[in-house]
Amino acid sequence: MNEEINVVQVSVQSAEVSLIGCNSVPSLVINGSLMNIARGNMILTLRAIACDHVGAIGSIEIEQNRPMMQAQVSVSQDQFTTVLNCLKHHPPRPVTLIIALQESLTISEKGYLASKGQNSRMISDLSWSIPIL
Repeated sequence: MNEEINVVQVSVQSAEVSLIGCNSVPSLVINGSLMNIARGNMILTLRAIACDHVGAIGSIEIEQNRPMMQAQVSVSQDQFTTVLNCLKHHPPRPVTLIIALQESLTISEKGYLASKGQNSRMISDLSWSIPIL
């Protein structure tokens, strides 16, 4: 029996600041492994914006030919700075990122993403679990 999920859990493997061009605004590129889907990886690009969002804060594109997701998210400058500062340290275990979706994804009995018609989803919120001890 298939299951519907409204969040994607990601174990963060690496993070880097990306500066493209001489007048660029920094973005944070996060690479991680999917936790609540049987296999797959995600690349999330986090950007800071000057004003608050109304509605979706970003989107996830789901590749059809391989177990890969690419997400783009915009957050406030304060939240961007907080996340960046927290990720500068080496936590004792991996950081977990929880991405809330506006529309659910279908997971098969074995935990795999059911790929039919699931090309993209809008992101409504992000939550972080960053170990400190």
